[in-house]
Amino acid sequence: MRLKSSLLLIAALLVPSAAGAIVVLPKGSAKPVMGYLVRQDDKTVVVREILPDGKPREQSFQRDQIDELLVTVSPERLAELDPARPQLYREYAEELAEKHRDPEARDMALRLYHMAAVLGEGTLRRGSLLGLAALARSPQEERRFRAAAYLYDPEHDAAALAGAGEARLTRTPTSPEHIAELLSALRLIRQGKGPQAKAIIEKPVVREQLDSLSRVITAEELLAVCTAKSLTDEQLYKLLQAETALQRSLGESAAGSGADDLAQQQRSWTAAVKARGLSPLPSLALDTLTEFDPHACLFRDGKWIRP
Repeated sequence: MRLKSSLLLIAALLVPSAAGAIVVLPKGSAKPVMGYLVRQDDKTVVVREILPDGKPREQSFQRDQIDELLVTVSPERLAELDPARPQLYREYAEELAEKHRDPEARDMALRLYHMAAVLGEGTLRRGSLLGLAALARSPQEERRFRAAAYLYDPEHDAAALAGAGEARLTRTPTSPEHIAELLSALRLIRQGKGPQAKAIIEKPVVREQLDSLSRVITAEELLAVCTAKSLTDEQLYKLLQAETALQRSLGESAAGSGADDLAQQQRSWTAAVKARGLSPLPSLALDTLTEFDPHACLFRDGKWIRP
């Protein structure tokens, strides 16, 4: 029986394997080797590492030199995921995110967080988008994920922007109506309606308020994005910071008013919102946040497919 088991194990090892995330713990070394499994047989294991400069390097290990071999992404766990239960995608993403030093575990966590964000809603969506931000591969990518977390959050919590909460105005605009004008222009820009936004910004009464945003976005930058065909991650991030700074300024101004003034201010602001349609409409498509297709969310025969 023992001989039969050994033969079955050798036969399994001789079958070509699809590249998967793997961790090799060499004997006598405290430093693991993390990468992708290139090939293996009964004697050797070949692993492709991704070096800090992004270049790949293959290493070959004799099996008698290996103390432990760990597969970090479980195909069985992936196959159990069900689009009707998006929470499961986030839960496994969180497990894999802890192994972020392993390139494939990190990529799979990004994919699963993205699926959970698209399949889920509410706090699940927000948490998944912030999970993406924590694994971002560049500052630009992190800004995009955080912007999405803010835009798709029903409460539009500025904390999702990680720093936008500290963005302050140079001075407070002279009235709630002026804040409404500025917010209207910012959101029109995000909705791809630059010419309409520019028409608002160029009104003398609004142009006089632009210096209040100079700590976040200058008047020149604001006019430039009005003519941009698409927003960069940096431009979108600045627009969102400006929006949250204006909203906070309005709240602080209202808090310092007397009861009658506060009521009047709230009525003015509510009327301005209704008149201009200032809801923070998303300007990032959830489907295209990463290079992965979040709708291909069933793992079958080693591949992701659409239901």
